[in-house]
Amino acid sequence: MNVRTVKFVHRWLAFILGIFVIFQIISGSIAAESRLLMQWFYPEKYQVQVTGRPATPTQIQSTMRSLAPDFNIAHVMVPPPGRADTAFILMGGRNPDNLHESKTMVDFDQYQQRVISEHPLVESGWIGAMTVLHRWIVFGKSGFYVVFMLGLATVFMSLSGCYLYVQTRKTARQLPLINRCHRTLGVMASLFLVVTSTSGIAMSAVYWGDREDNLSVFANTMKPGDVSTQTAHSHTLIDPDVAFDIARATLSSDYYLSAYSYAAPHSPNYWFAFFDPRLFRQDVVVDGFTGEVKGVYAAGKTERGDGFRNLLLPIHSGKYFGFLGGFLMTFFGFISVLWLLSGIAMYIRSKRMSPA
Repeated sequence: MNVRTVKFVHRWLAFILGIFVIFQIISGSIAAESRLLMQWFYPEKYQVQVTGRPATPTQIQSTMRSLAPDFNIAHVMVPPPGRADTAFILMGGRNPDNLHESKTMVDFDQYQQRVISEHPLVESGWIGAMTVLHRWIVFGKSGFYVVFMLGLATVFMSLSGCYLYVQTRKTARQLPLINRCHRTLGVMASLFLVVTSTSGIAMSAVYWGDREDNLSVFANTMKPGDVSTQTAHSHTLIDPDVAFDIARATLSSDYYLSAYSYAAPHSPNYWFAFFDPRLFRQDVVVDGFTGEVKGVYAAGKTERGDGFRNLLLPIHSGKYFGFLGGFLMTFFGFISVLWLLSGIAMYIRSKRMSPA
């Protein structure tokens, strides 16, 4: 394939993929910092005043039973370290025929132990919408194929740009400033785009594949068939705080709690999701009646969670390399946007200079 052909393909891929790449970069940044953005744009819902210690799982359950006895808590979302002034989010519903329903969000002040607001999940605002759209799950399996094809095209666009950079380096000094900037920005952005595109494709493929294989720890934990009716009525559930202490003791201190669900006669296990600073995930399931740790699962998968699956989120987010990795992901995301804009500027300049 000669340089002219590669340049033609590269240019048109950039035109076609430009909006997609910019959207993914912006929506990914929003998803990564969704809690912070929710505080900024909706402080009346998500900003809380830090006073003392946050409510424990037992206290939250007791408070909600008092304030909203008909509300079934499917799971609780806990803000990450450094976001102590962000409200807890309780996902659930009021459908007695589906106690695992998660169509309603309750914003909960964990210090004052009060309900701030309640609204349907579909009304979670533009931040929630962008977070969901970034993964394209809302479009079902078709969304996966879209991400797969556009992701592969983005990788080819990036690699073709690097090829052009090498093949035309001898004549690059003769190019206008905007062209030279585009070349430099493109090489810098290519590694970012290749890493995020390939890891994003892999994450989407794993999500749909594991969904079909029913490997979600959370979904399997909620199965009512795990306990007999006799056991449910002849034993008392252990206290949620006790269950949390048991789960917490199974992991090193650098893991922090991200989400959890309660045990009940219809759902006999406590579920706790933990992350470490690099976003490696471990789920701990505790028997709600005996307090036995039923399993510690990597990447939230009942099996095959170790290794490849647990690496995807840390690599995709850059957090695998700690704070520096997260910063570089943000930096190169910005560079990628500049690269695409410089390409548009090159095209406009060439059109203006071309004879009528």
